Amino acid sequence: MRQQHLILATLVFLLFSSNAATSESQTLESVLNQHTRLMVFAPHPDDETLGAGGLIQRVLHMGGTVKVVFMTSGDGYPEGVMLEDHISHPKAQDYREYGKIREGEARRVLAALGVKENDLVFLAFPDGGLCYLAWKYWSDKRPYVSPYTKEDRPPPTDMIIPKTDYSGQDLKKEIVRVLSEFRPTLVSFTRHEDRHPDHCATSLFVQEALAELQGAVPPLRPQLCTYLIHFGDWPIGEESGFGSRLYPPKGFPLRDYKWTSLALTPQEAETKHKALLLYDSQMLVLGRFLLSFSRANELFILRGDAAEELKRVRCCLP
Repeated sequence: MRQQHLILATLVFLLFSSNAATSESQTLESVLNQHTRLMVFAPHPDDETLGAGGLIQRVLHMGGTVKVVFMTSGDGYPEGVMLEDHISHPKAQDYREYGKIREGEARRVLAALGVKENDLVFLAFPDGGLCYLAWKYWSDKRPYVSPYTKEDRPPPTDMIIPKTDYSGQDLKKEIVRVLSEFRPTLVSFTRHEDRHPDHCATSLFVQEALAELQGAVPPLRPQLCTYLIHFGDWPIGEESGFGSRLYPPKGFPLRDYKWTSLALTPQEAETKHKALLLYDSQMLVLGRFLLSFSRANELFILRGDAAEELKRVRCCLP
């Protein structure tokens, strides 16, 4: 089912205004300081460290504040559940328990990166279902039901807004709430070109929420700092050893923006590497892929003015 979702999912493409390009000379380091309030959105536990584990450390070391929001708990991964529990036909309860395992791993990993547990938010929306929420289940009149956990809403303990269901509208409301309460100056999330449907949908939902908050009083206009996880076989390759440099994938559509590289200190790189190893369940099935992000740098696309970048788009399946 997960592979079918990957095949069926189409990419979300944003419409950028012609005058919205970030200055070529602008670097990520130039926008970071002790007042930085970074909010990282991760589609699943591990994406935040793969894409932004070094950035998280850098902001904290500079005296800034970091909050990490997990869109799903990664509970819809049949291969992972089967290997973790040594069973061939997982049941709904097995998937739910697997999600709790991944949440526990995320807490340990983020603690290793320096993030306090109170600064972690688990929205617990359906793994493998975010694109469907944007496409077919926007209204909660007919909420989405996870084919894995058989749930149609987050656990009550994870609900930020009462009576939240698995619908696109409710997910956007929850994201609006966490953004408006934290009021980040910098928001990091997966790119819309990411070829995992939950990742491209995360880009959609975060920008939908930010677009709404442009009109808030006072308005919220953070800078956007997006990262990439899935794009063909990237970044696995001959030069993907620990401490090597990470380069953008070939064939990535750049349009009017450029990659910016955040060089990690040796300590930041080592801490990120050790943190990734704490994702035991994912190392079991995707170890080589996870460690291919253990590099001397991280790559982002930085946009200088979020207000000019946000466009309402829809993620859809054929």
